[in-house]
Amino acid sequence: MTKTFRGQYQILEQVVLFGIGLIILTSVFSIFSLLADRINLFSTHDNFQEAGLSVVSNLVEVYGQGRYFYNASLKLSVPRVVGGSVYQLSINDNGVHVNATGTDAYRATSGVYNINRTAGVMRGAELSTQSPLRIIFYNLTKEAVLQR
Repeated sequence: MTKTFRGQYQILEQVVLFGIGLIILTSVFSIFSLLADRINLFSTHDNFQEAGLSVVSNLVEVYGQGRYFYNASLKLSVPRVVGGSVYQLSINDNGVHVNATGTDAYRATSGVYNINRTAGVMRGAELSTQSPLRIIFYNLTKEAVLQR
């Protein structure tokens, strides 16, 4: 009489398939974890650029109004935290700069459409936690200032 191992082969087959399933599940989880970190990095950088572009657009608007009035001022509300970090907004003759305070990984710079050549001096730096900020354009001295 010969023995047949039909039951043992079925159990062995199920154990092997279960192991393959675990390997696939672990691989998919690790791939999505790596992708989540990259997506978070890119979205935070994009949010930093959007904060800078918001300041640029308001700066252009104040400059446009300030050319016709003695002084022009505009309140600017910015997000206090982007990507889990506080950041510093600054304007100077090179443009608008957004830098994370806790890490050097996040920073963005935006141009100001050449108004720095006609507006004169552009200065000021404030933290995002001090929102709302103000942008003031002094027509007499041709100076744009970012302040609280």
